[in-house]
Amino acid sequence: MASRISTTGKTPKRVEVNQRALVDKVLARYPEDFTVFRELLQNADDARATKVLIEFQTSNYAIHSAGANGKANGINGTIPDLNTTKLSKWIVRNNGDRFEEKDWGRLTKIADGNPDEQKIGAFGVGFYSVFAVTDSPLVLSGGKSLEIFFEGDQLYTLEDTCAQSEWTSIEMVLKEDMQVPVPKPFDLARYLAATMTFMSSVENAHVFFDDKVFLKISKFRQGSTPIRVPKDMLRWSNEGTMNIKAVSVLTQEITVELTDWAHAAGTKKSSAQRSGGENLSKNPVKRKGFWDGSLKSKSETSKKPKVVSRASTHDYPQWGTHSATYAVYSAEVTTSPNKDLHKGLRAMTKKDPPSHFDFEMVYFSKDQQDARAVEEKNDPTMGSIFRGPQGLFPQPDGEYMSRIFIGQSTAQTTGIGGHMSGRFIPTGILIYRAEWNEELLYVGGFLARLVYEQEIRKVQDTWPTINSPATNASVLSSREKASYAMRCFTFQPSTPDAKVSKILQDAFFNCFDYSLNDRFPILSNSGIRYTQEVRNFHEDFSPFMKSMPIHPKNSPGDPLNLIDTLPEQYKVRTYTFLDVVHELGERTFQEDEMVACLRWWVNLFISLTDGEREDTLRFLLTMTEIAKIANWEFHAYTIPFSFTRTLDRRYISPSLLWQPMTVVDWLSHLISPQIDTAHDIRKNPTYSNRVLGVLGNIWGTLSTDMRSQAKDLMQDVSWIATNQGFRPPGGAYFPEADVFRDLPVVTVGLFDPQIVTVLNEFGVKRHLDFEELFTKADKLRTWSATEMIRYLNSDPNAMERLEDIRTYAVFPCDKGGKYCITDLYLPHGEIRPLGLPILDWSRRIDRDSEDEQVLTDMGFLRHPPLEKLIEIAGNPDQGVRRAAFMYLASKFDELYDTQYDPSQYENMPFIPAIKDGQECVGTYEEVYSDPSWAMMGFQKVHHSVDRKIIGRLRMREAPSAKQVIEVFRDRSPRDFNTAAKWFAFLATKQVLSPGDLQEIAKIPIVPVEEPTSEGDSDSDEPVFRLVPPWECFIGGSQYPDDHLYRRLFTFVDFDERATRFLKACGVKAKPDCSDIVNILIKDPKDFLKKAGAEAEAEKYLVELRGVAVGYEGLSEEDRRRMRVAPIFVGYRTSRFSQPDHSVTVRDEFQLVRASEVLLADDMENRRIFGEFVWLAPQDELLEKLYEQVGSAYLSSHINYNVKPENEQPKWPRCDEVRKAILEKLPIFMHEFDAQRLKQGPIHLKWEDKSRFVVKGCKDLKVDKRLDSKYRIAAERHIESNEFQVTAEITAEEHGRVVLWLKRAEHIDMYDIAVALCRLLFKTHKKHDVLSLMTILETDKEILRKRGYDVDRIEQAHEAAILEDKEKEKERERQAQKMHSEESGGGHHGGGIRFRSKFLDFFRWQSRGSKNAGKVKTAEIDSAIGEIMEQCANGEASQEEQEIRNKEHSGAGKKLKDVEYCAELKSNTLTQVDVGGAAGLMKVWQQITTQDELPTNELRDFANIVHGLSGVLGLQNSDHSIFNIFWHPEDHDLMGFNRNRLIFLNLAHYITKHTTPIARDEMLPGKAYIDWYYIIMHEIAHNKTPFHDEHHELLVSALSSNFLPRLHDVEEVREYFNCATGCSS
Repeated sequence: MASRISTTGKTPKRVEVNQRALVDKVLARYPEDFTVFRELLQNADDARATKVLIEFQTSNYAIHSAGANGKANGINGTIPDLNTTKLSKWIVRNNGDRFEEKDWGRLTKIADGNPDEQKIGAFGVGFYSVFAVTDSPLVLSGGKSLEIFFEGDQLYTLEDTCAQSEWTSIEMVLKEDMQVPVPKPFDLARYLAATMTFMSSVENAHVFFDDKVFLKISKFRQGSTPIRVPKDMLRWSNEGTMNIKAVSVLTQEITVELTDWAHAAGTKKSSAQRSGGENLSKNPVKRKGFWDGSLKSKSETSKKPKVVSRASTHDYPQWGTHSATYAVYSAEVTTSPNKDLHKGLRAMTKKDPPSHFDFEMVYFSKDQQDARAVEEKNDPTMGSIFRGPQGLFPQPDGEYMSRIFIGQSTAQTTGIGGHMSGRFIPTGILIYRAEWNEELLYVGGFLARLVYEQEIRKVQDTWPTINSPATNASVLSSREKASYAMRCFTFQPSTPDAKVSKILQDAFFNCFDYSLNDRFPILSNSGIRYTQEVRNFHEDFSPFMKSMPIHPKNSPGDPLNLIDTLPEQYKVRTYTFLDVVHELGERTFQEDEMVACLRWWVNLFISLTDGEREDTLRFLLTMTEIAKIANWEFHAYTIPFSFTRTLDRRYISPSLLWQPMTVVDWLSHLISPQIDTAHDIRKNPTYSNRVLGVLGNIWGTLSTDMRSQAKDLMQDVSWIATNQGFRPPGGAYFPEADVFRDLPVVTVGLFDPQIVTVLNEFGVKRHLDFEELFTKADKLRTWSATEMIRYLNSDPNAMERLEDIRTYAVFPCDKGGKYCITDLYLPHGEIRPLGLPILDWSRRIDRDSEDEQVLTDMGFLRHPPLEKLIEIAGNPDQGVRRAAFMYLASKFDELYDTQYDPSQYENMPFIPAIKDGQECVGTYEEVYSDPSWAMMGFQKVHHSVDRKIIGRLRMREAPSAKQVIEVFRDRSPRDFNTAAKWFAFLATKQVLSPGDLQEIAKIPIVPVEEPTSEGDSDSDEPVFRLVPPWECFIGGSQYPDDHLYRRLFTFVDFDERATRFLKACGVKAKPDCSDIVNILIKDPKDFLKKAGAEAEAEKYLVELRGVAVGYEGLSEEDRRRMRVAPIFVGYRTSRFSQPDHSVTVRDEFQLVRASEVLLADDMENRRIFGEFVWLAPQDELLEKLYEQVGSAYLSSHINYNVKPENEQPKWPRCDEVRKAILEKLPIFMHEFDAQRLKQGPIHLKWEDKSRFVVKGCKDLKVDKRLDSKYRIAAERHIESNEFQVTAEITAEEHGRVVLWLKRAEHIDMYDIAVALCRLLFKTHKKHDVLSLMTILETDKEILRKRGYDVDRIEQAHEAAILEDKEKEKERERQAQKMHSEESGGGHHGGGIRFRSKFLDFFRWQSRGSKNAGKVKTAEIDSAIGEIMEQCANGEASQEEQEIRNKEHSGAGKKLKDVEYCAELKSNTLTQVDVGGAAGLMKVWQQITTQDELPTNELRDFANIVHGLSGVLGLQNSDHSIFNIFWHPEDHDLMGFNRNRLIFLNLAHYITKHTTPIARDEMLPGKAYIDWYYIIMHEIAHNKTPFHDEHHELLVSALSSNFLPRLHDVEEVREYFNCATGCSS
């Protein structure tokens, strides 16, 4: 807002929202009774509560009771009349999860729904239904309370604490107009029993009046049983959004206990009232929409039913118990919404649609419904507590219809006899709500169908199979249950939205694959049968159709039933002629039945037209021979007169076509001996073929038996005319079987399919046995592939035995030889140059022709497999090789794109390439599209290869870093010019990461010319040796030729680009401290020799002093190596005897390890022990270095044994000395910091005599012993040195310090100072002792005159003592607290959480320019291409920068810079040399920073940035766009984009990813992901400089484009594997 004010100069105004009006609009969604309880019970169920308490409190009770957290004190007296006693407060409690911070937050936000996809709440307004009864709800949970109240029209909240409790409570002090009596308990019980039905957690609800329970409801579910879903049911919804994974069923029992006195309060809604659609407007336009929360209308609200009251007062109420049992069918549903639906639902509900949920349906059995009817009959006034308005049980006759539940009941009815519960969306954007709900209703229809099938099957399984009087009652019961089930699933119009039942009905009937299952079970007169087996009642058929089940005839006025609603595929059919034929074949007709059948047939014939009669008569042959009817024996060709007596004689012959002769008789006659030659079918082929025509015409009308007789009669008769004479049917063949032209083939014309049928029936063969076929094919040459394929294609068994057929190597190749089907290719011209075996085919085969399809189906190859083609592409024959690759390139998109995986062919050379100027083929790993890499010996792709196929084959542009390193290892450049070219080339590429460059730094790749003496070589060619880069340095001209560094180090001189590469490998401009250390450690004696310090160590010490100066900048590894290397000069005192017997004393030196050298901190001790230990040089700079690398102090390794004798307890000088020390020691100590003190400021406690005391003794000695660990071997040892002293210190137990003084007239303050310095300091110098001695001996006034600010020092000392005491007390308090926490059972703490700024990338707000940086969605792909091309080209040119600045001149109108993405001025950064720690990337730092740039973190960060450069495909770019800068003063700044160069802040990386907390919480892959999005954010600024919607679109598109490559990064894969394992 501040930026807006500063830009416009005007103050914005806040938009006012009337929150009371807003809440009233929310309440308008919940106008029905009991809404508050419904919403709060749903909230409790979402919180996984198992129990809910509802308390109705009077004002008197609320005042005298605890009223909170489920505790009640109770009041005396009888129970008041529930119909007249007014209430002042409602409380609803649940034992679910305590409120968390996110829950409290949502509570205060209207329309901020629960983001959990598995929770019902979506819109965040349900809780606000409490404002219908109260203006100030109070929520208590987990020891915290929150009151929400109005001040005027605005809502406010007040947080407080409360007592801990297992209950979460919502207290509602009622509005004045809501202070009415308790809702009718009977009505409330009926409502709550229905509401709890589909709740997943809530199992118990108790309702109180003050402190007395008057209503208990409990729910119990038995274990579920899985239900097998038929495989032909369609589990996917119509649009593929829902999938039913499994279905189960369980039995649920709900029990309601209601006190007599609560029951006596009566009911507001009598059971006679009707609900649902009967009270709705008949005009659909005036009805409320789908899933509306209420069905109230003006007519309802105006009619107030008479209240039936039986109120009384009872102190000890009697309970009435009501139970109901029902089945709950549950479908396990998973969802896969399309992108648009998912987006729309998320925008509407503020959360993702559920990925899975259970869809449930309640089915109420007939027995349970009958039980409800009994309850209503027994209590006609109140009715059943389970059935009625808003009750659990629907009424089968249409009253109180079944409803849709969304956690709780809605006003929407289902149209069938069962409730349904699912994740419906009650409101929102119509298009997405409707699409989701319709898909969900398919699940409802699917489940309803499965329930119907289950219930009908139960009836079918229990249907009596034996007819007897004992089973009549059982049959009646089964029939009633089946009829009830069919009535339950007869779809009635649903209300208020009639489409619901229509959609459910469509799903109910269409959820089976009709091609696999067209059966639908219903009740018939013969039990449960499928509709295909049942026929509608018809009086003409009823006398003789006895075995066919029928559906009873409907009577006028009967209600709609399931049969009436069946769709076409399930319709109950009328009788057909085939039904009659089937009935005749099933059983023997009685005479009256046969007469009725004949009467029906003749009457039917009479009613037909001439044309219909002609068609109908073809079926009559099934009734031409009636041999046995009603057990009466007749002549085979007669029928009794009694059967035809009632028939119209005029129509018997034309309608029945009874003839005196059968087909078998006719055929017998034709082959009888007496037949004449003209009609002898064994001799006359013409007549034989004519007979076949006649048989073809009548064959379909013959009975099976008649056909069998005919075939048996003619089986062995040679009557089939063939080209080789007459043959019996089994010896004749159809023409298609004569592949080899050697078989007897029938001569009859085969154009009539009826003749073909007859030949088939009699046994004429169409095909040869396969073994015989292929045996002939192998031996004979009289056939062609065309004929063979046509024959096989005609054989129906060929496809079944296709696998066997493919094993026969009999099919001809165009170049000779025979092959199996699967080895031959189709004869296409493009295949021939590949040298593959091709099928010898007599005619051309066009693309997508029938021939091609047939051959392909048989198994002939249309195209070579990819692996085979790649193998051919590597053929030694260049022509074949080229043809194969051209074929691959031309067919790649069509055939091979989805199969191609380069990793599977990494060892197969097939890509045309050039290596060392010669054509060759290379593998995917060997050939690169960037030809510049050929300079280093890599193969480049052949110029003939099209760029398009290069991309399709996913050929690499450049070798990997590993391959480049291998080249350096195997064939490093052997001369200076080659090396210069290689190094300059690699300096322009981004293939090598900082880690790779560090590895190359250790490989000998730098050619250094060896110096040669005159005459040493006959050749003028220089001799080179290869040196690793890390051993080289740039130039060296700054050192004279005789300089020590010229002898120690190797210097090289390349051009600028090559030098840049070498610097990235770690080559330095000049040797630094680390390099000196490495040379020292490598060969200390050689270094000493080259330094010319073998006799005198001073020249060596000069270099050692340089190391001391740079020690802090050394790596930890260098320091570690220094500690164990013999590179330190150690001195000792040596004594030499002269010829004149005098002794010369001098120092000698040796190079030793630091741990073997001691620092001489006491001159007396140096004098005594200097001969036996190695001592450090007496140089302050070197002594500090020695101390840092582990050298100990001499005094700390001398054991002091103080020996006081004859203590003088009353010597007054002791107190004097103590006083002097306490007064003057602070003056001495104020100049020293705490780091020098051995045990901290212990002298601050010396005022206490228990901490410091001075004692006197008659004699005082000290025995000094040197720790033998430091004695030089092979030298004489002095075991001890005992000395007389005047003062020494000992430390007693419990930390008391004792200063011993030798009794004498004069006390030597020097010894006292020595003792005190040794006690107080880690190490001390001689001047420290002298300074302390002087101060102790000098009067304070004199000290003041000498410049000591004694008074200030004393004040500071007193303040330090007080501060020390406070610290001591604080330590004691902390210790007590820790002890209390440990004994109290647990430590409660928090952790620091870092807020990731990049999560705000998509939340920027901006305003301003309408032109600059604008990106259209349709142009996003081209924008990405333009941006990545700019990245490859590097920094913008000066001209491009000027154009860009002009385009973005309106930057002031938009938010251009934010705190985490603000461009720094060019003069705030300076480039620094980091010695290759960042590879080839440039490194900058803030000019004003004093913080040292951390090299190790820089190296890690540079490796991450390099890896992300590879993700973006920029590793082979000639220009690097990435820069790293060090800006520790602003670690929130992530980076910026300057002229298309990306600058990334190392300080932000360190803060987020390398602090101890970050390392514990974040894996390396997370750093890759975070910086991936940061880089995408900055790269998007190439196109638009502003943080607006266009920039956000670009960031999103760029991120999505390269996400697959990011996932290929090893660290990212590891991160996701870890995250998946942790969450699942």
